[in-house]
Amino acid sequence: MADPQMMPSALQVARAMTEVLRAKLSVLAAEEVTLSREEAALCLGLAEGVTESLGQDALQDR
Repeated sequence: MADPQMMPSALQVARAMTEVLRAKLSVLAAEEVTLSREEAALCLGLAEGVTESLGQDALQDR
């Protein structure tokens, strides 16, 4: 597993994903939005980070 200090925080990833999605969605004439592999990986990383954080919170609440 990668060193946690080397991983971006969930907030950093969320901000980056917000920028990517805002730019993609700013093209109002587009009916579809296509993500590059890197952009999709960014979205997946955020989802995984949120999942992990919620899982840890659930364990602490027990």
